[in-house]
Amino acid sequence: MDGPVAVIGGGWAGCAAAVELARSGHRVELYESAPVLGGRARRVMRDGLALDNGQHLLLGAYRETIALVAALRSEGEGSAWAKSALTMGPLAREQHNALALTARALPAPFGLALGLLGASGLSVTERLATLRWFARLRRGRFRVAPGATVSTMLAGVPRRAREWLWEPLCLAALNTPPRRASAQVFANVLQAAFDAGADDASLVLPRIDLGDALPDPAARWLRANGHAVHTATPARVLAIGADGVDIDVRGRRLRRRAAIVAVGPHQLHTAFDRGLAQGNPQIAAALRATGRLNYEPITTLYLGYAAEHRLPRGLVRLDDAPGQWIFDRSDILARAAARDAAGPAGLARSLYAVVISASGPQDDLGHPALVAAVDAQLRRSSPGLPPLCWSQVIAERRATYACVPDLPRPRCGRLAGRVHLAGDYTYEELPATLEAAVRSGRAAATALADDLRSGCAAGAAARGSTRVP
Repeated sequence: MDGPVAVIGGGWAGCAAAVELARSGHRVELYESAPVLGGRARRVMRDGLALDNGQHLLLGAYRETIALVAALRSEGEGSAWAKSALTMGPLAREQHNALALTARALPAPFGLALGLLGASGLSVTERLATLRWFARLRRGRFRVAPGATVSTMLAGVPRRAREWLWEPLCLAALNTPPRRASAQVFANVLQAAFDAGADDASLVLPRIDLGDALPDPAARWLRANGHAVHTATPARVLAIGADGVDIDVRGRRLRRRAAIVAVGPHQLHTAFDRGLAQGNPQIAAALRATGRLNYEPITTLYLGYAAEHRLPRGLVRLDDAPGQWIFDRSDILARAAARDAAGPAGLARSLYAVVISASGPQDDLGHPALVAAVDAQLRRSSPGLPPLCWSQVIAERRATYACVPDLPRPRCGRLAGRVHLAGDYTYEELPATLEAAVRSGRAAATALADDLRSGCAAGAAARGSTRVP
């Protein structure tokens, strides 16, 4: 049949899958149960400010996300990203973890090597030992022992380099504490950033809110090209046949040519009829795998101050009591002012986002107490900080799956018959990042298009799931 393909889930994986399918000539219907697209990287409106529901950083190595966002922007809109050298430093020199480093824009391994040699906060001996450790990792092609954690992987690194550089980067990248985090996935991130092109280690920050980066342009592009986008519309797979897939949409049974399921791992059970899930071994196995996943939160505090106050450039490290990183988000204020829509937040002249990754003591604090604790933390390092005049806490309790070693999880691509699977948790090489989501969506769409073109989907269920690298 020549009907449309359903994409269930409108996060970054679903948006990427829908656009890829449409580009390959298939009619697409995108279904999202939430009122807005974007999934765990979406716009949140508070007091007239278009906030991101968390800080999502990219590396220059995350090319597929950068390219997809660029392709969907209209001519004259400019780049959605601000790219700079990967610079990391403390908010205050007096911090106990006051390491400062800038990776140079040079081919591997010279960019990181020169950055480490010029790093402040480490002795010459510590810098050279850290370089030797990275050289050994590189000689081993970034492969580590099965089951190893990041703490195990870093055992031979000098303490200050371990605690001030690699462990914070692990927590930021994998959102999992180093003592439990997968060494192999972290090694994959290090390889992507520091073992390829000169631009791969660059820091890529959004100039616009995350809704304007991908979900909104994807929806506009799909609709403009004759495809359907439905928000606040749950959909689930009812049956899989040799020539199509039956889905339920608000109580209506619809036959579609095929489907890509791109919901979050904790939502996967809602994307399939219970009887289908129990009777299909591939779907049942995927649900068992996601049922075993644990999750880690990310808490983002937006703090508005009554006067301008500049931060150092790059990734600005805090002292972990309790905030870990701070970002200047005055760009949000500027966009609100241009719309004349700042509301109660309009008194702020500086806006910062303070990020706390993974679970910790902060989870037991109410939002007012957490705001007070972080404000006091910032004032210890910046005594001249203006008065706090506005705040908003966004706590994503299931921000990412816990990226632990040897994690069994469903694989990206064909799941059963004409149903394919996408999502950041299905892309094994990377942690739960926007790049993993986009790669998984595009890979699942490519595999499904190949199946439909070759006519092999009818027999695919017997072969089981197929990993798409």
